[in-house]
Amino acid sequence: MLDLYSLSEQINEKKEILAKHKKELKSNMENVFAFLKSADEKKIQSVLAKIPSKDEKNEILFCLPYYSNYDEFLKSHRCHLNLEYEVFAVDGSNTEIDRHNLTPYYVLNIACVFIAYGEKESRFWYRTFPYIYLDQELYSDKDDVTFKNSSEISQERQQKEFEAILEYIEKSTQTDKLKIVLYDGNLVDWSQDRQGMRFGRKANAILERIFILAEQKKIAVCGFISVPKNSIISNIYRIHMCEKPRINCRECPKEQKRECEKIGRIKDVVLFSGLREGEYSNIFYTLGRAFDEFEKTDIGFVYLNTGYEIARIEFPLYIANDKVWFENVIGAIYHQCQLGFGYPISLTHAHEFSVISKDDKDSIESMLQSFEDNLVHYSAKKNNKIKRII
Repeated sequence: MLDLYSLSEQINEKKEILAKHKKELKSNMENVFAFLKSADEKKIQSVLAKIPSKDEKNEILFCLPYYSNYDEFLKSHRCHLNLEYEVFAVDGSNTEIDRHNLTPYYVLNIACVFIAYGEKESRFWYRTFPYIYLDQELYSDKDDVTFKNSSEISQERQQKEFEAILEYIEKSTQTDKLKIVLYDGNLVDWSQDRQGMRFGRKANAILERIFILAEQKKIAVCGFISVPKNSIISNIYRIHMCEKPRINCRECPKEQKRECEKIGRIKDVVLFSGLREGEYSNIFYTLGRAFDEFEKTDIGFVYLNTGYEIARIEFPLYIANDKVWFENVIGAIYHQCQLGFGYPISLTHAHEFSVISKDDKDSIESMLQSFEDNLVHYSAKKNNKIKRII
């Protein structure tokens, strides 16, 4: 049981520290805003000159406007509400591996929702795809001894979600009607480089196949991120302020690095807090080391005021290449957010259908118990939790 009184005392003690950090953040934000408003070709070129080459290990993630590299960081656009389109939404959920079960397992549940708007009668259908993993399927590929961790299971869930999207696109026929695929989350894992890989460059054959087919059939594949925590736009100012001719964060002393990282903590959504309801930011594309030529899996993004929050919308750059198509897509996503109180209604439905409830887990464990002759189906620890012994 939590000692709420003790927690309250701790929170009060830390209020002063939080207030100090908030003051520092506000000062840094003002500097970032001033730089972005005054950005021009000369300033941006000086920033790009500091970026390490491909063969250098240091990397800092930043972005530029897609249509202009210099003076459109804070530009906003008004959504044109779109009421005629088809949306296919995917979301998934999973259980964790409970080692206290006699038969450990985990389950993935992928939910797909389809809604067609603009017809005499709107069409709606959904389908779920459950997957259960037992025995050797529980172990990590790293050592075949340790159970898979949460991250590994989440990656499997994402792969199944992508498979559902691919199946929908493969079966779709090209029509004049606007078609959108909505995915809950980032299309690309921007944390990959922390594991020694290029930002967004880890090969994902199924995702590349999705984008290639979707472009051919003119289907807009978009990721919707609620409460985004990205902090990459402010990095352009961070690079600008670096005194070194080439960025190399490993050479900086800790104190200097801490001051620099304070700028990097400024969230993108804060920079676009001035967006009014129904407005979206300029299109950005993300760059890391060497900023390679664009590929089919390269991702652009905008920030959209949904009426409830500033959300991040990600999409492959083939959508950004057709401005009229892109505007129709954003208008349809904004319509979804109006129906869903700030969050796409189709993704809300997909989430509801994907949830694995406690009753579901009880039913699964009841089915698994029929495979075992042993009367003890749980560890003593779990058995006591179930019976709530006092």
